[in-house]
Amino acid sequence: MAFFTKEAQELIDYIGELNAKANGGFELTSDLAHWAEYGITTKDQLGDYLDECVQKEYDADNIVEDEVVYYDAPEPTWDAVSRHDSNEGW
Repeated sequence: MAFFTKEAQELIDYIGELNAKANGGFELTSDLAHWAEYGITTKDQLGDYLDECVQKEYDADNIVEDEVVYYDAPEPTWDAVSRHDSNEGW
């Protein structure tokens, strides 16, 4: 039987809670040696790390290189619309 420090046990319990919420999706490893390689030894450190990962992904997905973004640019003429529609099978 393994004995852990209070912080280590809190980290294991926290990982367990997160994995239970994953509902069969992406789960975190409960291998403390793995997390120690990232400098994570407490529940708070893991929470901060995961928040940073989410923010990094959010920022990467929301890069705007130009000031003006046309999500659905207007067609220049009705002929262009007709060509577009015929290509779509309308």
